[in-house]
Amino acid sequence: MSKFLGLPSATTIADSHPRKLLPSVGAPKASEIATNISTFFGSPSAAIGFSPPPRAGHCLMIDGIHLCQRARWYQPTNQIVGLCREHCGDLDLSMDSMNSVIEVLDAVHGDTPTCHYGREATVGAVGAFRAEHYHGLPILQAQTCKSEKGPGFAVLLESLLDQWKLHGEPHSGPIWVVGTDGDAVFRDGAFKVLMCHKLEPSDPLYVKLASLDGLNLQCSKDKQVQAPDPKHVTKRIATSERSNEGVVIAQVIINRSIITQWLERLPGETKESVAILVDPADHQNVPRAYKLIKASISLGSDAIPPTPDPSPTDESTRRAFSLAGEMWNAFLEPFTNGSLSLSEQLKSLSKFAHLAFVFYRMHGSSFLSNQLYSDLQALVKAAFFCVAQQQILDPEVAFYLYQLGSDRLEEMFAEVRTESHDSNADSLQLAERLSGAADSVQILNEYPEWHQGHVRRSWSGKEADHVNPTFFTGDLIVGHVVLREVWWAGRVAASNFLYSHGIDFDFSEALEDPGTDFLCPNGNNVYPGISREKDRSIIDDVSPIDIPACAAAGETTLDPREDTEPVLPEDDAPTVFLEDFIPEDSEMIPSESSQSIGTPKVLSNDWLEYPLEDGSSKRLHKATVLSTLFNSDYKRLATTRLLRVRCYTDAGHKPALNHTEVSGEFSFNVGDLAVALLRSHNTVAAAVVRVTVLEKNKVRVSQVDVEDLGSPSSQVSVTAQPLILRDTWVVGRQGMPSARKWVWMGDYGKFEPLNGAASTVEAGTRKALTVKIPGALLHPLDAEVENIDVLDMADIETMRAKNFSQTWAVSHSDFDAVVSAMYERLDVLPLLQLLPKHGKSDSFPYKNSRDNSAAFVLEHATQSLAQKMHDDSQKISCFQCHLLIKPDDARAHVGEHILRAMRGVREPLLYEQVRRTLPCGFCGRSGCSVEMVKSGKTFKITSRCARQHPFAYGHAKKYSAATPSTNVPIACVLCDIVPPRKTHPAFWKYCILSHIQSQHPRYWDDLDAAPINLGKEFANTIAISREELNALGISMGLSSAPFAHSLAPSTTRKRGLVLDEITNFMAEAGPSKRRKH
Repeated sequence: MSKFLGLPSATTIADSHPRKLLPSVGAPKASEIATNISTFFGSPSAAIGFSPPPRAGHCLMIDGIHLCQRARWYQPTNQIVGLCREHCGDLDLSMDSMNSVIEVLDAVHGDTPTCHYGREATVGAVGAFRAEHYHGLPILQAQTCKSEKGPGFAVLLESLLDQWKLHGEPHSGPIWVVGTDGDAVFRDGAFKVLMCHKLEPSDPLYVKLASLDGLNLQCSKDKQVQAPDPKHVTKRIATSERSNEGVVIAQVIINRSIITQWLERLPGETKESVAILVDPADHQNVPRAYKLIKASISLGSDAIPPTPDPSPTDESTRRAFSLAGEMWNAFLEPFTNGSLSLSEQLKSLSKFAHLAFVFYRMHGSSFLSNQLYSDLQALVKAAFFCVAQQQILDPEVAFYLYQLGSDRLEEMFAEVRTESHDSNADSLQLAERLSGAADSVQILNEYPEWHQGHVRRSWSGKEADHVNPTFFTGDLIVGHVVLREVWWAGRVAASNFLYSHGIDFDFSEALEDPGTDFLCPNGNNVYPGISREKDRSIIDDVSPIDIPACAAAGETTLDPREDTEPVLPEDDAPTVFLEDFIPEDSEMIPSESSQSIGTPKVLSNDWLEYPLEDGSSKRLHKATVLSTLFNSDYKRLATTRLLRVRCYTDAGHKPALNHTEVSGEFSFNVGDLAVALLRSHNTVAAAVVRVTVLEKNKVRVSQVDVEDLGSPSSQVSVTAQPLILRDTWVVGRQGMPSARKWVWMGDYGKFEPLNGAASTVEAGTRKALTVKIPGALLHPLDAEVENIDVLDMADIETMRAKNFSQTWAVSHSDFDAVVSAMYERLDVLPLLQLLPKHGKSDSFPYKNSRDNSAAFVLEHATQSLAQKMHDDSQKISCFQCHLLIKPDDARAHVGEHILRAMRGVREPLLYEQVRRTLPCGFCGRSGCSVEMVKSGKTFKITSRCARQHPFAYGHAKKYSAATPSTNVPIACVLCDIVPPRKTHPAFWKYCILSHIQSQHPRYWDDLDAAPINLGKEFANTIAISREELNALGISMGLSSAPFAHSLAPSTTRKRGLVLDEITNFMAEAGPSKRRKH
């Protein structure tokens, strides 16, 4: 049969030596990585008979793949494989005896488990940048329980790069980039390794890249950079656009509700087709993500037919779609348009990078999440780095940008999942399938016409993925590219496009700070990509587990929507013992001599001696031992995984949007205008808002009935953007008299944050641009549409620069009538309880043009607020933040400001900063002395401060969650006793180290910036606990302010102080000016 089918014979197979991937049993060892590199890259001709390819640059691709959680016996090393690398380091995983197996079993399934099954395998592969022999080959497989953090991954990444440099680079070529997906641990670890070095001016790579203003030049010690995968970031872009929060472009919020409403206007789209596009459940579908982005690009063009009554806010939204569309098109074209030359591809990426930089500067993480923005810019950076590297290595060859990232590793995963009907492999099966996939891609390297591709991995989803070197027909020779020219051409294209949309941005001025580039958009060498803020562009399929020492090893995190099988009570569970699997007849155990060709060879050391109760023992196969004793109950996760891979959604999944039709005359929709009450600082007034989100009974909907608004029992909640209106006399047409109207100037209002430590209004964050309003305080508004030529010439030019031809106008009399009819009869106290508080705003309340007075103010509500402030007149205003506080709370409140200032936590919006020289614990200013006089068992505190107040000393010096500040006066035992009271001078606790440094220099070490030789009792008195710092939002690792310093615990122990935590606060001079050299 084999001869008839042209297949190799059994003898040929037995004599062959296929390449095998060596999986790491625990934490990957350098020897294991080196073995895999030698196996797959050492001599490729030896394995299959193909000639080795020429040297080239390479991409190290790292990604994770889910595993069936099983313990398996790995015969070549006689070890247990399948446990997590994070926690199996102290275990003996060899199967030399039953005792070692029992110890591992207790560590995994005991009462206090210390080790876990690998829930995912971290796979590393290397692929070359060239037209042939470019497929990835594996060099690493290591199991993880997903508890690994960035530093641990950094160690693994360094080991991979070091071993490649030793064993792979000499004959294959160097690694230029590391391609990963959007995993936070991968990003954090890659940052530590790939951003630790800056190119030297003498480096040829620096010469090629230094003139690209804005390009970040940090790299690894061997000039490698990170290259996120283009398809991964494309999926995350789509996730951001269809999320509830959405993206902010030019002050306009584009979220799922808005984009759904606009997509339904496209020709050929229906509510059902749009619902599929915006469904966040299928966020891993590349074709669907690509289609959504391409559809959103068309929303800013003329693809949408004009409506009979166009809305001016629609023009604003269309402008935002146009800005976003141009940016996304510039990003996608280099990877999907095969006719572009390499110069055109790089120019397009440069244009994208400049546009994204502008929008991030305008709106911060409200534009895109910090991580997604950084990954996109890192991909652009990698493209320019690699082209420059290729120009140095060989300028006569082509470079294919699509080979950046980890997509070729995804191709191997596709082979793994399709090699068997069981798409989810365990750790041992994965190693075998990766080895088989490596042989398959090696054959496809020689016969590329055999490769059929995968529909699931294509951009369009209509056919197999044929994006390969033959897909690109443009001039891709790197020697034909002038990097500086294409970079600056992209900048010019971005500047011209922004200017045509009313945005005048000076890139030279924005980038003149040495600490500012496209990866550090806000300057000061601060990288938002390593922010701990949640990345809203990623939806986790399976949540990583937080593993304490006693976590259940076999426990699996389940999707709350997936069906689960009933679990038998422990008493009813079937009892199975290891003896049940022992063969009764020892002759059933095959001997070495009985093996025939084609049957796996069974050796005597494949068996373990198992002791029986009668003192005898029997032999049991090691694979049987593990399959019997180790049971992870993984089957529950497998069902959902199969559905997810096949693109099925969970049964009973609710649609995110309610498409129930409401009669147009009585419907109120997302995007409509309304009059709403807002509270800005201490003023309550009416404003016109544009609705961005509608919620009814806490469920997001696309429209509601107008009868649901304005009612005290309304269950509708609205998120909206307030429009900036100007009081204007509009010239009448055709003999009509002029009329006083409130005209929209094309911008949206901003509110300062209530929290002084929050982002500033200039950041244009989503929170500053939106307000939340109860439906009871909303009234739909039918505004007029006016051509902009009724405005002043200066306003006309402003509106034209923003591509506006018309605007909204509201008659003053109508506006006033609505406000009077709706709100004048409202009960004041319930009204104030309903109104959310917002900070100050330059554009709200609206101003009367005649005398610049506030317009549409609800006097009775505002007066009620004023009366409440008057009732609070017995309170005092904090000098620092102006918060009204009770006089007896001054010490606890002001102490928080002092400690933050001393620890370097800046509060930029304070009205007055804490004084630098011995600030008073009652007021935060200098010059208020304090004394302590012992009276019986307690102390009497006296001060010259006008805000001094009595407090319980014993209670105040102890930390509590309610009043975390322990800033109390402390007697300095180092000072001489003051006659006649016979007491030591007192100083506030948070400032006493300043006193020690300046007045007791023999107790101060300038070199270590720390006190020395303090007694145990005094050291305990001045100590600040970790709980106190955490409660006030202060990190132990924060840099010191100009007049603050933190004492490291190691220094404390070295000097003999017994406490772990002592927080030191330096005097105004600071330790840096006194350090000895």
